[in-house]
Formats: sequence, C-alpha cells, structure tokens
Amino acid sequence: MNIAINRRKIIFVGLLTMSAPSVVLTPVLGQDAVPIEILRRTLFIKSGGEAGTAFKVDYKGKVYLVTARHVAAALPLEGGTIQLRQQQEWKDCRITKKILPLSDSVDIAVLQSEETVSKPYEITWSDIGGVTFGQQVWFLGYPYGLGTQFTDAEIPFIKRGTMSAIDVSNPDAIVLYIDGFNNPGFSGGPIIYWDFKEHVIKILGVVKGYKFENAKVIVNGAEQNTALLVNSGILIGYSFKHAIDAIEKANSVK
Repeated sequence: MNIAINRRKIIFVGLLTMSAPSVVLTPVLGQDAVPIEILRRTLFIKSGGEAGTAFKVDYKGKVYLVTARHVAAALPLEGGTIQLRQQQEWKDCRITKKILPLSDSVDIAVLQSEETVSKPYEITWSDIGGVTFGQQVWFLGYPYGLGTQFTDAEIPFIKRGTMSAIDVSNPDAIVLYIDGFNNPGFSGGPIIYWDFKEHVIKILGVVKGYKFENAKVIVNGAEQNTALLVNSGILIGYSFKHAIDAIEKANSVK
C-alpha cells in the first residue's frame, strides 16, 4: 500500500517501539507521533550523481514518487531509472515519466512509475490554510544516508521544526520556512503536521534544503565575513499543492 491523495480520510497513527525480539506499534496521540504508514513510504533514492529522499503517493491507481527537482535533475522527462535503497541494497526502479510543476523555481519533481495499486493507503494533504504559525511540524529523510534499520525494512530520520513563515507572493511557487536544523539527504522528503481542527496528519510540503549564511570570524577585534557557507537553521520547502497540481494536470492531458 502507498500514500493516496484523499482529503476526507483519517489515518491510523502508531509509534514504533522496540520489544525484543520484535517491533510493535503502540497507539499514541496523533499530534505526538508520525504514522508508521508514512515512514514506510519515505525512501532513500539515487538519481545520477544525486542522493536524497522521496515518498510515495497514489493517484487514481497509479503510484508516484515525490522528491526534490534537483535530486531528479539527471532523470529525463520520459523514461529513465532511479535507485531505491531497500534492506541495505540498491534496487533499480523504472520511471515512465517525470512531471514538473508549472514554475521552474519550485524544487519538486513527481516521478511516475510502472507500479499500480488496487487498495491504496489514504492520507489527507493540505495547502497552507490548515497550518498555524508557531506550531510543530515534522520533516522526514535520510541525512547522510542514515535511517532506522530493521531486518526487513528501514525508515527515515524524523526531525521536528516550527512553522515560521510562508511566502505566498507567487501563487505558483509557495515557499515554506521552517525553524529546524536540516542536513544533506533530507531534500525531497515530506513536511507533515497535525491538523488540530480535523484531527488528522497532513502533508504540507516537500523539503528543498536549508538557507545558507556566510560564517563570520573576528580579526583584530572586528567581525568579517568569510567564503564559508554554513547552515542557518532555516529549512526551506515548497507547498505540496504544487505536486498535486502537477499530477492532476498530467492526468488531464489525453
């Protein structure tokens, strides 16, 4: 099963706990944990010389991988192959089409595969209207290729951040700013949050990367800029709406 695009369904939420020799799910409050179904559908991928994160969604029986545009930059618009890491092994995944949002500045790519699904896992998604400034969000990914390893599966790192700012000056390229320390490898991962009104986890956006700033040093008592770029602690993402719009537009073309 995979993540389906559906605005009505409430999803099951569970917390992974270790109970030797097995892994069990412990029910918890939805706003305190990330659903295991989402974790299992968040994957570490390679495309060309780039590595990053992608996550599966379903649309009308078709399976798509959503990732960052720069992670899939080497992939052609028609055909091509990426690699998915599964159980510590890299496996080829045939991509039939790369679908891009309308604006070139949106760092999102949707990859259509040959995989189909008869009974999808359903999750809601959100534009920016349901999230509250200052509330907690999560972002998922594989920093430096790291993740939680089981004997038969792996799941991504989970990090928390604060919904800090949104730039909607260009409706075709809505930018999200999260106060959260991102690392290389999170690009393409989902940004999710708990909707307190509807009591459901929703996908808010896709991780682009982090905002750089110039490191400064003190020389003879004076502060000076350097050419060294460091992580500012501000994560940048784009609204998941752009992925949905791209999928719907691609499916409307006959």
